[in-house]
Amino acid sequence: MNNYWQVTVQLQHESDKGKVQRINEQYVVNAVSATEAEAKIYKEFTGESNFEVIRVAQTKIIKIIE
Repeated sequence: MNNYWQVTVQLQHESDKGKVQRINEQYVVNAVSATEAEAKIYKEFTGESNFEVIRVAQTKIIKIIE
């Protein structure tokens, strides 16, 4: 059985004017647990230093059809 997690990642970007902007992005992660979902996000963002996982919640998504 697949478990899907909605992970909110907050990224910090510096604008052209030097102002730091925070942007929230949503990701759906196929993982057994919240811990595994968060670990997959950290792996995806390897090399990035200006991000933070701010929320992990299990979704009601049953299946992703591609």
